[in-house]
Amino acid sequence: MKFGIKKLIMTGLVASLVMVGTMLIQVPTPTGGFIHIGDSMVYLSGILLGPVAGSLAAAMGSMLADLFSGYGIYAPATFVIKGLDALVVGYIYHKLVTQDSAVMKKMTVFGVAVFLGGLIMVFGYLAYESILRGFAAAFTGVPGNITQAVGGGVLAAPLVLALERMKVFESLKSTIHKA
Repeated sequence: MKFGIKKLIMTGLVASLVMVGTMLIQVPTPTGGFIHIGDSMVYLSGILLGPVAGSLAAAMGSMLADLFSGYGIYAPATFVIKGLDALVVGYIYHKLVTQDSAVMKKMTVFGVAVFLGGLIMVFGYLAYESILRGFAAAFTGVPGNITQAVGGGVLAAPLVLALERMKVFESLKSTIHKA
């Protein structure tokens, strides 16, 4: 995959949006992490930029949010987990949705993609926090991570539809692929 200057700039901008979305509202969890609305931007990054660039934007933005928010212990895991999350969402969405797909198909595919991406996030943090704090303590974070994944999907769904309706994805594809 070629990473032209326009794609690199868009990846940086989306990483910034992921970071801000993650830092905007933070609710501490019993495991020492936090619940946030940044997952909506993680999902959008995979869809807006495609799986590879979107994965990089989600990974970088989420990791930087951890570092700047004082959750540095999570930064390495977050980089991998959120990157995989956006990669899966972007890959599924781009493989199954076309410009001509009906709204119902777009939302169904989006829901499946977010469900699978959310599973990666929930089980990724469960595994990481099990290493840090033990399985029993890590398991207390599962409800918060599920809430975060579902909430991110609920917030991102209308944005996906609005961006599709405004032909932002189509415009973005032509802009960043010309570079």
